Amino acid sequence: MATDDYGQGISIASLTEAPNAASLASNIANALAQRSIMRFASASARAATIASPVEGMESWLQDTNSLEVYDGTAWKAVPYGTQWTTYSVAWTATTTNPALGNGTLVGQYMKIGTKCEIFIKLVIGSTTNKGSGTYKFSLPFTAATITNSEPGSLNASFSRASTPNHGQGDVLLQNGANTTDQVWFPNASVVGDANVWTDSSPWTPASTNVFRIWGTYQTAT
Repeated sequence: MATDDYGQGISIASLTEAPNAASLASNIANALAQRSIMRFASASARAATIASPVEGMESWLQDTNSLEVYDGTAWKAVPYGTQWTTYSVAWTATTTNPALGNGTLVGQYMKIGTKCEIFIKLVIGSTTNKGSGTYKFSLPFTAATITNSEPGSLNASFSRASTPNHGQGDVLLQNGANTTDQVWFPNASVVGDANVWTDSSPWTPASTNVFRIWGTYQTAT
């Protein structure tokens, strides 16, 4: 039994071997399949099929639309051209949840492996009920738990007609969280101070106010 000229270990029957078309076809098909990009419905389906993956194997997962390669220890995502995927964002508050009314709220994410980039845009409408308490927004994926650190920190901004008409803040993310934590914006009247974003602080959100949250965080899976 010989092997291919490219050192890939693909078995080729020699002329001295007894003819066996089934064995010949099986050797070639199986060898080529594991060296191509194999397609599976999910990671669990892949694990059920490939009990002992070999370093360099590649696979496509149909449920997450992700390309992964086995590095000898684990399956790792391979970056490739992608685009924003929308998700349904839940806007909540610690006391009474807001009601969007005729406002708009859009969430988008782009995920490669456990790296997730998100963008959230909220426009307050004339019939938006602001609720009460500290505002939070749902994440598309559960955040990772990082020992002695955090899964990430996001940016935030606001735009409105009143003074101050524009500003930037930051958003805390807790380990294992499914939502943003406190969103901090500059104090409207005290330079150098910041307030946690609530229904009344740094000011009461008004119609046409625009709020954006964006950034990168590490997901649990």
